[in-house]
Amino acid sequence: MNKVALRSINSRIVIFVITVTILLLTAPVEHALVVAVQAQAASDGSIRAQLIGSWRLVSRQSKRANGEVEPDAGLATVPLGVLIYDQSGHVAAQLSRRDRTVAMLGEECQSAATTKGTPDTAQTILGYDAYFGTYRINEREGIVTHHLEAALFPGDIGKDIDRHFTVSSDRLTINFNTTTRDGVKVTRTLIWERMK
Repeated sequence: MNKVALRSINSRIVIFVITVTILLLTAPVEHALVVAVQAQAASDGSIRAQLIGSWRLVSRQSKRANGEVEPDAGLATVPLGVLIYDQSGHVAAQLSRRDRTVAMLGEECQSAATTKGTPDTAQTILGYDAYFGTYRINEREGIVTHHLEAALFPGDIGKDIDRHFTVSSDRLTINFNTTTRDGVKVTRTLIWERMK
């Protein structure tokens, strides 16, 4: 290990020890330790630290292999969405078609009853997609895996879904290959913005 790397590690340790000491003197112990761990994660710039937070959906697009955009009948062109990753390894996601109404329920309920599901994504029901569970990160591959403990579509419960991701400042880009309800293979890209 070279001297520059050693100095960097030593300075991180000193910052961490000072942070813990200050927090122990000024806050309850339990809270101080949580804040110190979060401060250390943020200072080391790890991929996990960059991913943690609440994200608002900016765009969602599905493309065929030839580059043609595939429309999404379930969530429409620009759905609303929230994605949350917490420090303890939990994830929650919700997406909603913007124009949902009570009047659409009859037709949508018939469509929901015929939903078969796909292994690589959560299903949209009544213009809505929601689940929560845990996540794990493969930093080398740039993949976050969501383990669905509960989901709007019961067939998604217990499923693991992999998402390729990159974080750049306050932008999170997620993409994955999937198949639409109609059997069309697409690559779906979602762009999220950190909520502040």
